Amino acid sequence: MLFGDPRWLHLLWAVPALAALGVVAAWLRRRRLGAWADDVLWGRLAPARSGLLRGIKLVLTLLALALLLVAAARPQVGARLVQVERRGIDVVVLLDVSLSMEATDVVPDRLERSKQEIRELLDGLRGDRAAIVLFSGSSFALCPLTLDVAAANLFLDAVTSDVLPDPGTNLEEALRGGRSALETELATARGRAIVLFTDGESHSGDAAAAAQSLEEDGIPVLTVGVGTPGGEPIPMRDAGGRLTGYKKDRAGNVVLSRLDEALLRQIAETTGGRYYPATLQGHEVGEMLKFLGRLERGELGGSVRRRVEERYQVPAAVAVVLLLLAVLVPEARRERGDAGEGSRERKDAA
Repeated sequence: MLFGDPRWLHLLWAVPALAALGVVAAWLRRRRLGAWADDVLWGRLAPARSGLLRGIKLVLTLLALALLLVAAARPQVGARLVQVERRGIDVVVLLDVSLSMEATDVVPDRLERSKQEIRELLDGLRGDRAAIVLFSGSSFALCPLTLDVAAANLFLDAVTSDVLPDPGTNLEEALRGGRSALETELATARGRAIVLFTDGESHSGDAAAAAQSLEEDGIPVLTVGVGTPGGEPIPMRDAGGRLTGYKKDRAGNVVLSRLDEALLRQIAETTGGRYYPATLQGHEVGEMLKFLGRLERGELGGSVRRRVEERYQVPAAVAVVLLLLAVLVPEARRERGDAGEGSRERKDAA
């Protein structure tokens, strides 16, 4: 026998403790009565009193309490195999890992802020499948579509800005990588979406054309702008992570990386998605989850699971019966003489 919540069984020790208290209380009561008169005299003064009946009531109550504790622990006996069907949507997260994501105009920096929001987003996708695609000048599927959010988060923890060899930012390549992650699912009637985390600086490719292709497939893109329009220098670090300076152009001027909100809004509007600026409070994650929650859910496949049979009803039912019996058992026995006297009084009245 298994128990679904065995913590309740630890309270069973209270049953013998209560029984001991009941015995002590009965002994003290008998002792106090003995101080007034002996048992023979009490038998004449209160012939109907019965310590046995009080003991029966106590035993029934304690047995009922023990059975209620067992029922609360949810005993499980037997099992059966059941077919479980999953319904949900497919979400691909695109994460910009170009060097500009090292800028610190958001706390702690653009890349780490994006990773924090992605973790919150994945935790909110309960029952949905998620994939992670990294991109800079090229794209790479870090994690395929999966229901295992914990595994996706493990992949995410290892992401740094130098994980891909191609420099720059190619949003067209990113969107095509997201579409490729969903390609095997395009013929289904399930909701699909792409969530793009980037500063929007696209150095190559035609992001508008890629967005139009996604719109034709009915895949909305939620864009998250990470950064500020005013821009921030791109830090350069050595192998130990120490700041050595800031990125400069060929003329020796410090390069400012600016958030391109106009492009991100265009991608979102073209595909029927939404644009969200990244904030310190992260309110946009809740808004994205609301948007995704409105998408049509479809079958994500089924699985056979072993389901145990709950048997808490049996001890609970027996406990109720015992409590009813404890209520019905009188504390004093009924004397035959009293019944006969009452019958004679009724006859005289008649």
